[in-house]
Amino acid sequence: MEIHWKVRLRGTLVLTVLGAAVLVIGNAQPPARGGQEQVYQVSGGKPEAAGAQKRQLAMNTARQKEITDDTAKLLALANELKAEMDKSTKDTLSLAVVRKAEQIEKLAHAVREKMKASIGN
Repeated sequence: MEIHWKVRLRGTLVLTVLGAAVLVIGNAQPPARGGQEQVYQVSGGKPEAAGAQKRQLAMNTARQKEITDDTAKLLALANELKAEMDKSTKDTLSLAVVRKAEQIEKLAHAVREKMKASIGN
């Protein structure tokens, strides 16, 4: 039994929106005590190590912001795709819908790779 293309696309859309929501919720970090992030010096007291930690912290903060921004874009694109799918009939599938689905897929992969990079560090 063949599943109708619209059912598959809606299933993909639902999974994408749920994934985006999980990414947004999962990336929320509690604020550091006192509203400031703390940097600890490695034993040995080398100033280079503290500078490296600050750079690493700055890179992670920038990556976190990129992930949050991309996730918001992903959610907006998924909502747009859903609206376009709701407008279409059972016999039509516009090229714009296919392109939007591809754009969502590429952005989702980019977010995933950024998340892997932040975990690996």
